[in-house]
Amino acid sequence: MARTPRLKFHAAAALLAASALTGGCAAAAIVPSAVGASPVVVENLGTGRGDSFWVARYEDVVAAALRAGEALSLELFEKQIGEDSTRLRFADERDAEITLRIERRTESVTRIRVHFGASRHAGLGGLLGRQIIEELEEADAFLVDWSDTKRPIPQ
Repeated sequence: MARTPRLKFHAAAALLAASALTGGCAAAAIVPSAVGASPVVVENLGTGRGDSFWVARYEDVVAAALRAGEALSLELFEKQIGEDSTRLRFADERDAEITLRIERRTESVTRIRVHFGASRHAGLGGLLGRQIIEELEEADAFLVDWSDTKRPIPQ
């Protein structure tokens, strides 16, 4: 199957998202997207854990996470959805697990804490994060647009 330019771009974007979630040092990063910079800040906490804040409503982020898992053919083996917090556990066909804890922080900010266990599965966590971004963009669920490239990105 030949790759289209769009697929090549998304493969590169997934690599960037994985790097943001699993980089060697704990650093915040704004995650690149197909349109510009998605309103997401990600921090690697080390030892298979990451933390991120999304400018999107809690309900939209939960729905996007569920769609992202489905798009990647991950098995959803635990789903606890509450009014202000959600726990989702996914696994691939080789039993690599990813746990997402999604929580409402404000009406317009949602937090996702990710735990992907062994660092050898960190790329799968990054891929899931990139797919969540894609799902939120397709649903037009981000509440702000950070695609203005004239503004400097804080380091």
